[in-house]
Amino acid sequence: MSDNRRMTSIARRINRGFFLRIFWTILLVNALAIGLVIAGWCYTAEHAALGANWKPNIARHVTWEEGLPLPEKLRSATYHFEFQGEPYQKEMGTLFDAGLRVLPTAVGMEVIVLVIAYRTGKNRTRQLLKPLHRMAETAQAMTDPQFLERKYHSLEDAIARISPDSPDARLSTGDRDLLGLEEAINSLMARMHEAYQEQARFVSDASHELRTPIAVIQGYAGMLTRWGKDDEKILEESIAAIKSESEHMQKLVEQLLFLARGDVGRQQLTFAPVDLSEFMRDVYEEYAMIDQQHAWRLQADDHVPAVGDAAMLKQAVRILVDNAAKYSSPGDPITLRSYVTRDGIPCLAVQDNGTGIASGDIPRIFERFYRSDPARARHTGGTGLGLSIAKWIVDRHNGYFDVVSREGVGTRIVVCLPVTEMPDSPAMPVAEGKQVEPVKDATPV
Repeated sequence: MSDNRRMTSIARRINRGFFLRIFWTILLVNALAIGLVIAGWCYTAEHAALGANWKPNIARHVTWEEGLPLPEKLRSATYHFEFQGEPYQKEMGTLFDAGLRVLPTAVGMEVIVLVIAYRTGKNRTRQLLKPLHRMAETAQAMTDPQFLERKYHSLEDAIARISPDSPDARLSTGDRDLLGLEEAINSLMARMHEAYQEQARFVSDASHELRTPIAVIQGYAGMLTRWGKDDEKILEESIAAIKSESEHMQKLVEQLLFLARGDVGRQQLTFAPVDLSEFMRDVYEEYAMIDQQHAWRLQADDHVPAVGDAAMLKQAVRILVDNAAKYSSPGDPITLRSYVTRDGIPCLAVQDNGTGIASGDIPRIFERFYRSDPARARHTGGTGLGLSIAKWIVDRHNGYFDVVSREGVGTRIVVCLPVTEMPDSPAMPVAEGKQVEPVKDATPV
């Protein structure tokens, strides 16, 4: 049997089922309509005879003359009912006579409706089956080796035309059947190109950061080699500069290794219940002892429970505190807070009255090596990686940052953690600066 004949046969069977359903529905509607008309007529007759004394539970029955044809029998019908022993009756001939006159017209109209429904239903069913028919034809065509070979060649040619050096390169075959595959490959290429750009920028920034201390060390070493060994003042200056730059370079390398281990999933975190107030007090006591140039303040709730790696969280807080101290003038207050929000979210905050951050720089402060002049200039001793490390730690705790800052007024950075829940297993690395939420616009601190 051909495909067209098969589809016609299926459409005919489906249409027949629809037709029978319509037919029985019409019969049911007719029966209900006749019953409602008779019941309404009987009620009208009873109410006309009894008036306000009518009750639903009275005796009723119908009589007609036997031995007559059905139409005549219906015209001879009489409706009887009784109320308190008194009989009543009403001739039903007029009712059935009117019904018999209307019946041919009603039946004729219903037959016309059935014929139209059958004929239009057949075409409508074929239209509804066309998508399934095309799907079946496509599935059958895909089993053809020549069809698959053409698709493969089309895909190979499209891939060969892609230029890997072009950032806007996209796969396009013009084949609707391969559209989903094209979108998946184009999305993958876009992510790969973005990752390549980030990697290239990271390597460039790291090279730039390492080039400066290496150049300083080489310069002083060359000066010592030529004539500085006999000059005590130059010797001391050179040793101090080499020591300072080597320490800076060591710090930079350690931070780079930290981020590199984190990116490949080798930086292990140990989650356990912690009290944020307790280690905020520890950080406060440490900095109050080692940095007496600033006015340190502590605002800690009695108990702020959370779940996390205490050492990593303390490292993130120290990074925030170091930044606050670098960009605050001597004598300025620096406030450390730990508290629970109204929604039960444990948070810790570091607030200063320092130089502040420009509103346009706030969304980018967590990017690696990002600097905004003058707030993050290299003369402060930073590497441009501290906030990136803090963000990595907070991200692995499923937390987020809330940053509020204004130039010349100060900065408040809040870290919010999940509500005493163990975070999931360490997630895959996320591009820096893309999931800092919520970062607010610059408003007064």
